[in-house]
Amino acid sequence: MANLVVVGAQWGDEGKGKAVDYLAQSAGMVVRYQGGPNAGHTVCVEGRRAILHQIPTGILTRGVKCVIGCGCVVDPYVFTEELAAVRRWRVPVRHRLMVDARAHMILPYHRQLDRLREEQAARLRIGTTGRGIGPAYQDKVARVGIRAEDLLDEGRFEEKLKRNVAAANFTLMERYKADPLSPKKLISEYWRATRTIAQMVSDGSKIVQDELQRGGRVLFEGAQGVHLDLDLGTYPYVTTSSTGTWGVGPGVGISPLWLEEAVGVAKAYLTRVGMGPFPSEMGREDAEVMRRLGSEYGATTGRPRRCGWFDAALLRASVRYNRFKAVIITKLDVLDSFAEIRICTGYDGAARWDEFDPRCAGQLKPRYVTMPGWREPTGKCRRYRELPVGARRYLRRIEELVGCPIALASVGSDRLQTVEVKTGALRWLRSG
Repeated sequence: MANLVVVGAQWGDEGKGKAVDYLAQSAGMVVRYQGGPNAGHTVCVEGRRAILHQIPTGILTRGVKCVIGCGCVVDPYVFTEELAAVRRWRVPVRHRLMVDARAHMILPYHRQLDRLREEQAARLRIGTTGRGIGPAYQDKVARVGIRAEDLLDEGRFEEKLKRNVAAANFTLMERYKADPLSPKKLISEYWRATRTIAQMVSDGSKIVQDELQRGGRVLFEGAQGVHLDLDLGTYPYVTTSSTGTWGVGPGVGISPLWLEEAVGVAKAYLTRVGMGPFPSEMGREDAEVMRRLGSEYGATTGRPRRCGWFDAALLRASVRYNRFKAVIITKLDVLDSFAEIRICTGYDGAARWDEFDPRCAGQLKPRYVTMPGWREPTGKCRRYRELPVGARRYLRRIEELVGCPIALASVGSDRLQTVEVKTGALRWLRSG
């Protein structure tokens, strides 16, 4: 048996979609364990491109079964759009995609409350995607959420939704002075919109456990990044779920003792969307160059991403939190034209830090080493030895600073533009 957890090791947008797509070629099942349509996982194969927000990336690989776990929140309108995109790839979906009955649903009032809350917060805003993720998880914790299993009983669904719309309307009118929603219209429209999902509702926990017991190869796919985790991230500038390996057990409904190894995905530089601390952030001009070269605009919102130099101290914390067996470095090709490349090795300030600490992130002043660039294209490289010497030295320096081997390096957006650096670092690659 082999199973693997794929985790974003920075602030999200690390290229997990491509990493999961590549690794899923030898998987039997891919399971999403947290998050919702605030994620944007981009996959490119032979010039064809797809952006998935909720459906596991493995759906684009024939024969791979996919499960949306109970730790996720699902928007049926986005889900329908994604299904249409998947079908354009001419890959079968029937009997391959399942939604756990315990997964919570995103309602239109969640999206509206999310946007209004951010607008009212003004300069104190978090920088959410406005997709209703936070309010949906808030209802889950308050024990008033609507779950996928409620889509199988129209009477129960209608009763719960009426109660929730009444509560949402009170907040909309009293706090935000906004127009109320029509319960009757919402119930009718939402019920129709969820008929496709209703056909896929099942016990995801048992399906995954059965696959593990059979010795199947299961890949667990996270969304966002470790430093956006609700507990360990740069609170309050975080998402509303558990993004690391610790989120797999409750997010799928299996014992964490099943998990065998984890890999972190990190960009060869660093980006962040939304508000929050960013010690290695570049100045405006340098950031604009990096943004242009890396097409750094959010796959979900289209917002320009903040850009910075690679932060080894940030990744060291991710390795410790998750006990990564290896790291996957993405977008190495974006650095091809740089004459010099900087790496943040730690921080100075009132004290000296060698690992990122979100509790004092505002005080951290980055400490850099500068390396020469390679000034050669890497997009056609398929073997480690084909990479320019400077690129290999850069990867080795990252390994030294982080204390974790690099298994793969991405040199372009297409699935084939992947270089195996140390295949032996991951059992998943050795046995795939």
